[in-house]
Order: sequence, then structure tokens, then C-alpha cells
Amino acid sequence: MNITIKHPGKNDINDNDISYIAELVNRVYGEAEADLWKPTTQGRTNPADIRKNIENGQMLIAETGGKIVGVCKIAKRDRDTCEFGMLTADPQQRGKGIGRELVKAAENWGRQSGFKKMRLELLTPRHWKNESKEFLKVWYTRIGYKPAYTVPFEEEAPHRMDEFATDCDFTVWLKDLL
Repeated sequence: MNITIKHPGKNDINDNDISYIAELVNRVYGEAEADLWKPTTQGRTNPADIRKNIENGQMLIAETGGKIVGVCKIAKRDRDTCEFGMLTADPQQRGKGIGRELVKAAENWGRQSGFKKMRLELLTPRHWKNESKEFLKVWYTRIGYKPAYTVPFEEEAPHRMDEFATDCDFTVWLKDLL
């Protein structure tokens, strides 16, 4: 599979693509995190947020054959640290390297921008195991990330606690980019 990673600007993507990206992210996260959130919780993102991220230069888009098959949000965290999040691959294309290529592109962006560390956050249930999150822990470890610290979600975003179906934690993972 030939995967192309793009770092689009605001004039490089149309409204249909923006809507598709928001739908893809919400579908993938909705499936992976269904047992973490109450059914009434809104999706992970929306077209306005995707548009804003693109306009701010904070999205990487994976394509194959001219079709969007994955996305990843990138951002500066502080002087030495950047981060990626919202890593999403089309479920019909899993196992073909889309996530790996997006993370590699995010890390390359971080290095080229002069950052020393890449950061990601992983939301996990506190008292039981979510299959998707357990897979990600193994995968992130395999590509060089290490858990740095864990924070109860209620400390990170107390205003969202009524949206959760279970107690959750945020674990911050780091990787040296040097």
C-alpha cells in the first residue's frame, strides 16, 4: 500500500474532506471508547474543530489512491515538547501501516521543528481493561514511547465527568526525538 502523508494548509482541503475526517475520527473513537463514555456524549471532534486544526497547521492526513485513510493532530506543547493526538486510521485499512506512517510523520515534523520530545495522551479505564487501549499500550511501547505519568481524568477535565460511564485516567507517554 502506497501511503502519502500530507500536512495541509487551509486552502488544500475542501468541506467534504473536512466533514469526512470528523466523521472518521468520531466513528473510530466511538468504537474504541464506547464503553468509556455515556451514550449521550458527543463525538470526539466536529468539522469546525478539524478546519481550525488544519488552518493552524496542526493536522497530518494519510491518503492512499487519493482517498483519506487516516489523520493525526500535531501541536507544540512547550519549548522542548510537541505532541500528537487524535491518531485515526480507517478501520477497513487497519494493519497496513497507516498509523505507523502518521506517527513517523509527526515525529519527523517534531524533529524538523526543533523539539526534543514527542508526547501523547492515552485515556484508559481505571478499574478494568479496554482491549483497544491495551493494544495501543503495546504498540506505543514497541515504537519507543514510555509512560511518564498518569493523572485521574477528573483532575484533568472535571467539567466533563458527567459524560463518563466509568472512572478513567490519562497517561502521558513520551519519546525522545533526538
